[in-house]
Amino acid sequence: MFCRKCGAEMEGDARFCPKCGLPVADATEEPSGEFGQAPDDADEAVEQLVSVEDEGEPTGSVAASPESAEGSSTGKAFGLESDGADADAEGAVAPARTTRSKKPFIIAVIVVVLLILGGSGYYFGVVAPERAREAAEQEALAAECVVRVSVSAEGWDTAAGASRVPLRVKGREERGKKVNKVYYVDSAGAGLKLRRGTYTVIVAGSPIAADGTIYAVPDTEVEVKVDEKSAAKKGGVDATGDAVELDPVPATDVTDEQIAAAKKWAEGDKGAADAGCTFDAETLATAAAKRRDDAVAAKKAEEEAAKRAEEAKQARTIDTDYFTMVLPDWFPIDEYEITSMNWSSVGAPAAFRVSKIGGNQDPNQDADFYIFAYTEQPSFGACFSTVVGTTSGGLKVQIAGGSYGAGSDGSIIDDRPFDMDPQSYANALAACVTLK
Repeated sequence: MFCRKCGAEMEGDARFCPKCGLPVADATEEPSGEFGQAPDDADEAVEQLVSVEDEGEPTGSVAASPESAEGSSTGKAFGLESDGADADAEGAVAPARTTRSKKPFIIAVIVVVLLILGGSGYYFGVVAPERAREAAEQEALAAECVVRVSVSAEGWDTAAGASRVPLRVKGREERGKKVNKVYYVDSAGAGLKLRRGTYTVIVAGSPIAADGTIYAVPDTEVEVKVDEKSAAKKGGVDATGDAVELDPVPATDVTDEQIAAAKKWAEGDKGAADAGCTFDAETLATAAAKRRDDAVAAKKAEEEAAKRAEEAKQARTIDTDYFTMVLPDWFPIDEYEITSMNWSSVGAPAAFRVSKIGGNQDPNQDADFYIFAYTEQPSFGACFSTVVGTTSGGLKVQIAGGSYGAGSDGSIIDDRPFDMDPQSYANALAACVTLK
């Protein structure tokens, strides 16, 4: 059996519809005409109950209206016959349970589902990919790229224990961050990592070579650009095209301040060990100071030697208005003396004698000689003689000297000054003369 109001299935002995609460008589039968208006009143009461529930009021036991309680004089109410079971129903109307229409709910669910599906589609189709792209771009911008630069210097080798060179990098990353930082680079050009952006690289200070060499800091600037294309390269960015060359500071010119500055830069290289560069800043600074001190001492010794050589040269020099003679280094000038001769009366306005101090003990080793400029040749005996040439004033310059003739014991003198034949000796002396 089914309820005529809501269509719910009911058991055969049910007195009310289990769903809407309509009495069984009204739920299964059409009202007869003899009850007049009672069925309509019953329907109206049920509809009121249903509307109350629809408005959200709590459902429960509802007292019967006087009209419904009185029913009719025949003892029937709402078309029901009065019996023992009906007597219980006269005092109260059974709770009315109504079911709202599911259509609005279903529509609402469908709308929500469509919104969810649409939102999901938009999120996964547009928002999520865009966010992923932005995240990937931010990750790429934050990633550091290897940059190789070329810094060369004579004697500088970090693999041999030299310190790394400090480079100051200034610029701006693509993500907008300003950069002003010092990086350390080894002699192979490794050690610089930069994010995408545009930078200027300059040498910040001098490294110290293993032997203590200090280098002049150049003002060369290298422009480095790290873009998406170069950052994607396996080997990183190659900036070795713009090479920076460091010139060694002459050891004698190195100052304590330069050594201290280079040491400070070396001490600031905290990542050297991780980069495979092993050195001790204190040891390198000590080597630099020693190299400088040794060079200064050597220079001083060299200067003193040069001074002595100049003094010796002056001692070997005969300078006149007509000629200049500088005796060769092999001539033992410290054993000889130079004496100016007054031969003007015999036509020689400039004449000098070079003779061994204390005199010659062996006439066969006589290296004494005269050099003179003359208009009329003086007359004297000599073992060797050669005319050097003529001055711009027309005077002749001549060299003559040595021993000749018989010795004191009657032997013939065979003079060989400095173990040379006399004429070769004379020619060697002539080669030391510059005419004026």
